[in-house]
Amino acid sequence: MGYANSGLGSAELLMKARRDLSTLEDETSGFVAADMAYILFCSAGVMILTPAIGLFYGGALKRKNVIQLLFQSFMVTSTITMQWFLFGYSLAVSPSSSAVMGNFRLGALQNISAGPFIEGGTIPSILYFVFSAFFPVATVQIFVGAISERAPVLPSLVVGFIWCTVCYCPFAYSTWCANGWLYNLGALDFAGGGPVHIASGVSSLAFSYFIGPRKYWKDPKTGKDFLPQNPIATFIGVSIIWFSWFCFNSGTLLTVNVRTAYIMANTHIAACCASFAFVVVDRIKTGRWSVIAACEGAVAGLVNITPSCGFYSPYWAFITSLFVGACCRLAYDFNDWVKIDDTTRSFVIHGFGGILGSLCLGVFASPYIAGLDGVTEIEGGWIFHHWKQMGYQIAGWSSICVWSFVATYIICFVVDKIPGCKMKGLEEAELMGMDFYEMAEVDGLLSESSDLNMYRESSIEVIEGTSSGSDAHASKSGSVNVKSDEVV
Repeated sequence: MGYANSGLGSAELLMKARRDLSTLEDETSGFVAADMAYILFCSAGVMILTPAIGLFYGGALKRKNVIQLLFQSFMVTSTITMQWFLFGYSLAVSPSSSAVMGNFRLGALQNISAGPFIEGGTIPSILYFVFSAFFPVATVQIFVGAISERAPVLPSLVVGFIWCTVCYCPFAYSTWCANGWLYNLGALDFAGGGPVHIASGVSSLAFSYFIGPRKYWKDPKTGKDFLPQNPIATFIGVSIIWFSWFCFNSGTLLTVNVRTAYIMANTHIAACCASFAFVVVDRIKTGRWSVIAACEGAVAGLVNITPSCGFYSPYWAFITSLFVGACCRLAYDFNDWVKIDDTTRSFVIHGFGGILGSLCLGVFASPYIAGLDGVTEIEGGWIFHHWKQMGYQIAGWSSICVWSFVATYIICFVVDKIPGCKMKGLEEAELMGMDFYEMAEVDGLLSESSDLNMYRESSIEVIEGTSSGSDAHASKSGSVNVKSDEVV
């Protein structure tokens, strides 16, 4: 998020919360209206990122599982925002002597004044809280999407709440806070390559490994992946994500200047180049054009540029995004190689793409681009003969990988033991579709609420068969017949 780039305010400053207006003029004298307006806009722009992720993933799923994922996107937003308000924000940003975690001083925003978030800053603390809340929300939404087509929502929300506390908050503090160990080491990460993308991608892999594969991971008729049920939904979702990422990356600077413009340019160039490279490789491998490939390539480019958008010249944004887009498509079959059913391929796009982005940053980071805000000073990457930078980058992403995988697996193991929070859904639920089994609404499965009521009062009868008819229908006897090889 870059809040340490200008130097975090002292603990004494944060402790002086005022409950009267006597110091209001002094506290707000440094605010810049243009900066405040831009971060307000970016906060609204980033908010729509998580429902857009739901559309992105939902379009690639079987039709009978889409509503659950859309519902999960709103519940993740609600759950993680409450965590961020109660104590997550404080653990991630409050000054402390720790190199890993903040304290509870800012819990429930009780000790936040009307003053700036950082000493000499141009926006108020409360505005930064709103903007920053969507970083953990998006991160958790990416990795808990691994429940798609096979597991209930409730355990994923419990896992996400705990994960945000024990993983995201330490990652954010370590990466961006003035006392954070990665920040002091010299690891570069402008807007969340490690805390957001690498962490979510690796956690998705651990989550998927714990839950286990879907019964029908591959189409039993072809042995290949099922075709996406609605590429148009995926296209719309990624289009919104692309827009949100302009706000995500550029808003992280917390001010508007020349460097902000470079961040915007780098973000757009990266998405375009990676989408192009991803599509070309996909065309070579499959012999066909694919809108899904174009969408996933664009996301890979956005992942690549997230840690480096404030440190690259546009030329290196162009080159590295072509490279990362092609590599992510070449790694597309990673799930098959390791026999882990990562439903949304979050590890390939976010984890692997984030790691490559961090490594590229160690090579091409530019002191000139970083210094365009008039404050930030870095030594640069390998092309500026700062050979240690790569070691710092490896320390950052490798530590986040290990912490994310181990912690996620342990969290899943513990939550799975809580009554009512069994992680793996019933096989019958997967065959019927999680929408039909768990949700009060469905998409294209049932047309009348009376059918849904019939299901709620009926038993479940799973029928093995080869028909490719409707997903499910209520029989006259009141049981629910499910075609076990249904693919829609």
